[in-house]
Amino acid sequence: MRIRSILSLAASAVAVAALATPAQAADAADGAYFIRDVRTGACLAGGEGPLGGHIEPCNPGTVWEVRNQGGGLVQIVEARRENRCLALSPIRIYPPVVWVDECGTQPDRWTIQGEASQEPVAIALDRGEMGYLTTQGHRAILSPDGRPQWVMERLG
Repeated sequence: MRIRSILSLAASAVAVAALATPAQAADAADGAYFIRDVRTGACLAGGEGPLGGHIEPCNPGTVWEVRNQGGGLVQIVEARRENRCLALSPIRIYPPVVWVDECGTQPDRWTIQGEASQEPVAIALDRGEMGYLTTQGHRAILSPDGRPQWVMERLG
């Protein structure tokens, strides 16, 4: 009888955890990545403040480190500069732009929607309520409409 109670409790905990994580959110593997725009093949690039969050040809300066935060959320960190994350710009304009800032300063937790080992995926700020990563010209912006646009190319 006691075993059944324990198993029932364990099954309930698993069910609650499953509801807390969106079905389409996947924990991307920690590691270094090129984040490629599927339409152009160019990569998401970092940089200082408002210069961060743009698109350019892939090169060693466009490498990002993905760090799992649990629950399907990740931080996207500039590989060459520790503790600088892809984040929502504090400049309130439309469409919202993303930039690179000290991790934790601005909203900087993302959801990779789809399997990062398959292509392409959608990348949402938080769980999508704040928008989806897309491009406008050579800038990275947030759009209310999410679609698979990014290829997570794991390096190494």
